[in-house]
Amino acid sequence: DIYVLDGGRGLVERYRLDANQEFVPDPTGQTVLAEGAAVDGVTVGPLADMAWQPAVPGFQDRPGLLVLDRNNNFFRYDPRVEGASYIELGDPTALQFPNQIETYSGRTYVADAGVQQILRYEPGQFNLTPTPWFAEQTAANLTGLQRMAIDGDIWLLYPTGIVLRYNQGESVPFSVKGSVARIDDPIDMAVGQQTDILYIADAAGERIFAFDKNGDYLAQYIAPEPGQLVNLRGLYLDDVAGRLFILTQSSLFQVPPPG
Repeated sequence: DIYVLDGGRGLVERYRLDANQEFVPDPTGQTVLAEGAAVDGVTVGPLADMAWQPAVPGFQDRPGLLVLDRNNNFFRYDPRVEGASYIELGDPTALQFPNQIETYSGRTYVADAGVQQILRYEPGQFNLTPTPWFAEQTAANLTGLQRMAIDGDIWLLYPTGIVLRYNQGESVPFSVKGSVARIDDPIDMAVGQQTDILYIADAAGERIFAFDKNGDYLAQYIAPEPGQLVNLRGLYLDDVAGRLFILTQSSLFQVPPPG
């Protein structure tokens, strides 16, 4: 399955790959969540972000899609159950202005610019108050955050092209290097779980940069035909299969990861 969050149309859509996972036979997506719809009596607000949540034994037996709206509501879509469901938070006041979510090792992480903190929910414990992830002595600014990615460390991408790295709640020195790798319009980022590589999508340059996790430039992907990556929108890295999915405003591409 492939899920696409379309903020312009206020939809999350589901597409299916063919049996060989090479193309999408039906280009008509199935809407799984829509702004303005009522889910368990709660109206879905403008969509903010989504993250895939693997099964968590003992807490969440089936995998599913987590979706965050800008009204601080969480919804979950299970492809084996009809329709989405609303996740009631035990402490809804803990969130002020969240705009990024990610899952890692069963936990759910929420980047909240309102409290300038990454809040962490333990597996299956949305009914409890989330815990702050940044250490008390860590001064972090999440305003304007473009993308959050997690591989054990937490990586933050900003519109200026700056990437910040944190380990166990504390800042780790990091910067991307390489005169070739000028990132003019960073739109998304993916971090390898099985590899030591960081990918950044540059919409202005219509290319994908690859850096190692020390920040050294490795390679870049440029489409074989001019204009194929115009209006670049997003990345998704499938480490296990060795595939990088690249989303533009009109197309989805699958390529071997550069680097």
